[in-house]
Amino acid sequence: MLVLKPSVSRLPSELKEECLQLVASWLLEEWRATEDDLVRDTDTPYTRGTARFGRQKQRILLEYLSGRHPWLKVMNGGLDIVFAINGIPCRFSNDDADAPKKRAVLETHLFQMPLLEEAEPGEAARFVFVIDCGADESSDPRVELLGFSNADEVVCRWISGGVRRIGEATPSLPAAVEVPKPVIAPKRRRDGDDEAVASAGP
Repeated sequence: MLVLKPSVSRLPSELKEECLQLVASWLLEEWRATEDDLVRDTDTPYTRGTARFGRQKQRILLEYLSGRHPWLKVMNGGLDIVFAINGIPCRFSNDDADAPKKRAVLETHLFQMPLLEEAEPGEAARFVFVIDCGADESSDPRVELLGFSNADEVVCRWISGGVRRIGEATPSLPAAVEVPKPVIAPKRRRDGDDEAVASAGP
């Protein structure tokens, strides 16, 4: 979903909805898997945060190396990873989309400079995926793609629809089968049973 600010900038056509949704799903999958895995008393927000980022970065790199996504390219595979969607450089960060503090959101990377230099005033030309779970990190995470102008203003944002849904368990009972009532009759002795009892003695 695209949310526009009053300046009415739009995402470049290269940033297709299906590509954005797929990248968002990778980032969310790794975020949630890390939360599910790191539940020991020795895990802290720091250990979870570094593991989350490392897994998300590696996921993007592996998806690129798989060759399944011709629109995806990793331009810089370091800790300051930059990846391109149909040629548009993007970064990502686990941050608060409304009050970001991380460098990946606040600063322009070298690989993002050419697009910014060519941009018209008010045009979105620097893009960062932000995995946002609220200021206290207690909300279910969502992904926002922030589009910044060359004046470092957020002029548009795309919000993923990827909210984890917990479905209700609806047990499926097997179909009822009629079982006939058992026939109860006195047990009849077989021939020779009397002789066997007699031979056993008292």
